Amino acid sequence: MRRTGPEGRRIAWETAGSGPALVLLHGSFGHRGVWRSGGHVDALAGEYRLVLIDAIGYGDSDAPLDPDAYRVERQADDVAAVLDAEGIGRTAFWGASMGGIVGLHLLARRPERLTCLIAGGAHAGEVGFARAEVEQEAALCREKGAAPFVEAAERQGFLPGWMRDAMLAVDPEVLAAQTLGASARPGVDGAVAAAGVPVLLLTGDRDRRLPGILRTAEAVPDASLVELPGCSHMDAFLRLDLTLPVVRPFLRRYAAA
Repeated sequence: MRRTGPEGRRIAWETAGSGPALVLLHGSFGHRGVWRSGGHVDALAGEYRLVLIDAIGYGDSDAPLDPDAYRVERQADDVAAVLDAEGIGRTAFWGASMGGIVGLHLLARRPERLTCLIAGGAHAGEVGFARAEVEQEAALCREKGAAPFVEAAERQGFLPGWMRDAMLAVDPEVLAAQTLGASARPGVDGAVAAAGVPVLLLTGDRDRRLPGILRTAEAVPDASLVELPGCSHMDAFLRLDLTLPVVRPFLRRYAAA
């Protein structure tokens, strides 16, 4: 495990396997270890040099309580700093939920760093919530942590124990800071479309984010969209049996570009 980062931020990561580089970035209720628990590392390390990153606030990375630290553009810069530290000029990228959002913004800001992008349960559209609504959700996070989100995920489908544990381990204060910091972000659909980098959008057809993902797919004409039947938001990460048959050919075609 190593640490680096811009502006004094320490971002933790590790590598596994060999081949073309592939960054794996988790969602907002995890850490880099969920890619191992989910079977992704075992499935992909034979073909790719995997770079597993702990996003700011998670795992072994710094966990500031300033909401500004969690702005999506700063998280995209964190990924670029890891690539620089590893001596990686260009990489494939697979991001789950929040990780997919960071990947889309990294592509919009620094398209020269990516050979291709897989975004699960994420879109590139503009997001902005009313301040009162955001403050209310942040207060709920401070009081109950990730427990309400775990309960919601379990209502939507099966949640493995390792994923449940990872979600509940998130510091409630970090979760509140992230909620505030990520409550607004610009739309980057146009920049993603102009980048000319292959994009694969994975989504469950029961994901409440589906309308935004469909809008991104429409705005990025060359993007590939795969809707997983009967699946929730979490399933776009958890259901490796459904995603891997789509991801493997995509990576084999574009990752080494």
